[in-house]
Amino acid sequence: MPFDLLDGARRLRERHGDRQSFRHALLDLLFAIGSPVREQALALEFGDTLGMEVVGPAAPSLEPPLVLVVVDVEPPHLPSVSRAAGRPAAWAPELASLGGPTTAVAWAACLHALASSTSQRPWRAHYVRGPAAGVAASLGFLIGELEPEAEVVQVVTSVRAQPITGPVDLMRIDLTRSRNVWRFPACDHSYALSSDLPWATAATALSELVEGLGPEINWTLHDLHIYQADLVHLSAVLRTSAQIPKQIGGFTTLEVDANQRLMFPVNDALGGLRSLASRFAGVWGKAMHQPLHLHVLPGGLSAFTLVPSTPQPALPARAGSLSLTWHREPLIAAPPSAVLPFVVGQDEHLGPIPAGLDGRTNMVWQLPPLVTDDDLPGVLRALGAAVSDV
Repeated sequence: MPFDLLDGARRLRERHGDRQSFRHALLDLLFAIGSPVREQALALEFGDTLGMEVVGPAAPSLEPPLVLVVVDVEPPHLPSVSRAAGRPAAWAPELASLGGPTTAVAWAACLHALASSTSQRPWRAHYVRGPAAGVAASLGFLIGELEPEAEVVQVVTSVRAQPITGPVDLMRIDLTRSRNVWRFPACDHSYALSSDLPWATAATALSELVEGLGPEINWTLHDLHIYQADLVHLSAVLRTSAQIPKQIGGFTTLEVDANQRLMFPVNDALGGLRSLASRFAGVWGKAMHQPLHLHVLPGGLSAFTLVPSTPQPALPARAGSLSLTWHREPLIAAPPSAVLPFVVGQDEHLGPIPAGLDGRTNMVWQLPPLVTDDDLPGVLRALGAAVSDV
C-alpha cells in the first residue's frame, strides 16, 4: 500500500544531509509499499554511491516495462568540512535539479503514483545517489542492463534560475609541487577568512583580495575550502605581516591564534591556477576562473570545474612551478527531445539533467522544484493520471 507522501517528503527533506539517517527514512517508505527492493552501494574515491530499485508487482501485461530513474548528484565537497562549518553542500540555483532533498522528494512522489496505480504495465523505479565525481560512471552498474524495449523515463525537477544546459563535464584539476619547501615570509597576524558569494565569483574575489593587499604586506593562505552551500561557502586562514580590516573585499576576517597548526600554504597553487586560466580564451578560460570546489592537498591544490563536453585544448604538464594532472567525466546530459511537464509554473525551467544513462532515456518527466508541500497534491494527481494511462 502507498505511504503517506506528505510525511515521507518531510522526513526526506529533514534527513537528506545525514546519509545514514536518510537511508533509513528511504527504507521506511519502501517497506511500506511491500514491493521487492534491491539496495546496492559502491565505494568511490569521493564518497559512496547508493542505489535503490523498487520492482512493481507481477503484471500480466505484455507491454514493455516502464523504468523510472532519478539521479541525486552530490556537489563536490569535503563532508568533514561542510559538517564542521554547519553548511551542508547544495547545488547553486541554476544547477539545483542535479540533486538535493527536492530530488529525493520527486522520486518519492513518482514511487507513490506507481504504487497507487491500477495499471497492469510492469514497472521499476530506480533511485541513485552519489558524488558528482563518479556517479555517472556507476549508473550502468547500479541500474543494470535495460531491456531493449523498455521505456526509460528520467525524472528531473525544475529550476527557477536560468539553467546551465548540457552536455557538460566535471573536470578535476590537481596542482602538486614536488617538495613542500618554502622560505616563509614573516607573518604575525592570522585571520579566519569566510565569505558567501555566487560560485561564479568566489575564486576571483579571493584572488583579488590577496592581490589587493599590496606589495608592502606579506601573506600566506592556508586550509582553503570552497564548496557550494546555500551560496558558496569559502573558508581559509590568511596570515599577514600587518593587520587587515574586519571586512575586506566581500570577506569577513576574524583574528585567530597565530600558533595554530595549519596545512602548507597554497600561494603557489593559486598562482598556478590563475596562470592556467589566463592561457585559455572563451569557455575554457572562464571555467578555470570559476571552480565549483577547491580544497588543499598535502602538496598542492585540487579544483573541480564545469567544462563543455567538447575536445579540450592541450593542457600543459605544469602550471607555474607545479605539476598538473586532470580527469573529466560527464555531469550534465544533452537536452532531451521529449519532455513531459507536471504542474510546472511559468517561471520554472527544465533544470540540468544528470548524465549517465548514455542516450537510453526515452523521455524526461519535469516536476516542479518540490521545496515545500504546496505542489505535491497537484503533482501526485498528474503523475497518477500519467502512470494509469501508460
